[in-house]
Amino acid sequence: MSKIELVIESRYENIDLVGTCLESLSSQLFEEQQCHQIKVCVYEAVTNCIKHGYRGSLGQKVYISYEMNAERIILDISDAGASMDPQLLKDTSTDFQIDLDNPKEGGMGLKIIKSFMDDIQYQIKDGMNHLTLVKYAKPLSDSQ
Repeated sequence: MSKIELVIESRYENIDLVGTCLESLSSQLFEEQQCHQIKVCVYEAVTNCIKHGYRGSLGQKVYISYEMNAERIILDISDAGASMDPQLLKDTSTDFQIDLDNPKEGGMGLKIIKSFMDDIQYQIKDGMNHLTLVKYAKPLSDSQ
């Protein structure tokens, strides 16, 4: 199983670096649409670390590790910021009801992650918040 680890400073502009690395790595196993879904999920998770975990504070570290084999990719996004309420993952709804007359910001990231990933786990370990995302590979089409 190949593994890559990245550490970025808690700046939103650093998320693109994470996405570029992930897109390159995942393209070895996943089709373009799946790569895009994985990338979106990591963007959402890292954004949540910066926005909610660190409350936008600069100079903090966000850790991203990718492990991949022929069957799946495992992503671990971690930070030392404020903990997430584990109950947020228990809501299994992926319903995207949006009130266009009164839209509100937030609350969509976890729904997006849940709809695109096959498994999601959250734990606090050694003072770090870990959000682990798993996507199982489907056979690549013959058209690639």
